[in-house]
Amino acid sequence: MTDEKTNDGCKQIRNGPKPLGLHVSGAMKNWAGAAAAFPLFHLGGLQIHPDLKSAADDLRRDMAGYDRQELQLIIMQKAQARLAGTLAGITDYQQHPFQRKVTPAALFDKIGTTEIRDYGPAVKKDAPIALVVPSLVNPAYILDLAEDHSFMRRLAARNIHPYLIDWTNPGTEEKAFGLEDYILHRLIPAIHKIRQRHPARKIHLVGYCMGGNLSLAAAQILQSENVIKSLTLIATPWDFHAGQPAHMSNLLDYFLKTIVSGQSARAIPMDILQLFFFSLDPTLSDRKFRKFSGPKTEDMRHFIAIEDWANDGAPLAMQVAHDCLFKWYQKNQTQNNGWQVGDHVIDPGKIILPGHIITPKADRIVPAASAMALQEKLPHFTHTNAKGGHVTMIAGGKNNVILWDKIACNLK
Repeated sequence: MTDEKTNDGCKQIRNGPKPLGLHVSGAMKNWAGAAAAFPLFHLGGLQIHPDLKSAADDLRRDMAGYDRQELQLIIMQKAQARLAGTLAGITDYQQHPFQRKVTPAALFDKIGTTEIRDYGPAVKKDAPIALVVPSLVNPAYILDLAEDHSFMRRLAARNIHPYLIDWTNPGTEEKAFGLEDYILHRLIPAIHKIRQRHPARKIHLVGYCMGGNLSLAAAQILQSENVIKSLTLIATPWDFHAGQPAHMSNLLDYFLKTIVSGQSARAIPMDILQLFFFSLDPTLSDRKFRKFSGPKTEDMRHFIAIEDWANDGAPLAMQVAHDCLFKWYQKNQTQNNGWQVGDHVIDPGKIILPGHIITPKADRIVPAASAMALQEKLPHFTHTNAKGGHVTMIAGGKNNVILWDKIACNLK
């Protein structure tokens, strides 16, 4: 959300991060519980993650020589300071005047409410053609975050003719869609439309996040038509049971039974979806906003642009949400060769196209093990382990340009 003016001329602050109450209460719970947990930790009765057990034992030994009451007071004071920092960061974010201002790329075509944006009108006529496919969950503009920091515009600058799928808000027809419908009735027709415009050239298909899953399915289905030249998969999950937190099973049960089943509407609002993403890493919000409350730099505007994007987004069709949570996350149909689209069981092992798999080093949305399951099934693909997390690896700081150029080189 960007800053707006109310009817009385007063400045309206952002109402994120969404859901705001959950972010604030989560930080309060984390830090209010720090002092309360100390005695139990000191006595060895606090449950510790197996990966942290050695570090916890070392810390307990270091604490043994200090007065317990003094430590308790220090922990309380530190916890209060950290909570104050988090709340200050959220306030600074809400009140920051930055607004994203980007001239939209030309609209090439539209299928239902799905738009195909053309970022390459100025490239050479013989430039390679690429269609970039984002996730259905968040807005497509993460790939065009700013005019001077844009994956799409960088591809065009490297003489690639890039098109971007923008799913936009689901209309009456799309609200009844599942994943299969978006692949068969939106993505594949978009590929055909671009092919008709450039009949002499095949299309490089580039998928980001869930867009990678959709692209892989489309590439397999179209493989016999010989219209796809290569497949690039960026931060794309495949084994949905690999590397997931221990609470994922219970979290899925909650969303499937309580939220998805209980929604009377045909689409789930973004605020509801944010609950799921927050639950994947409940401490992330606290860490990033506490960091944001520090000294202000030019980089802060980039943080705000990404945070605004993360809190933006159209509702998700109910069947799409069910397909993702039930078929992918719960049943792991992708990894178990059970994901079917039309008459096709989607199997990466059937892909003979050349391609490129890119996995981020610090991805909390798509764990490395989940994405690497694709590399095992596509051993002939080039693999790049990129800096950053799920979002920052494609839209973060200056290091992105290195990755963007590497992707562009693979599309030549």
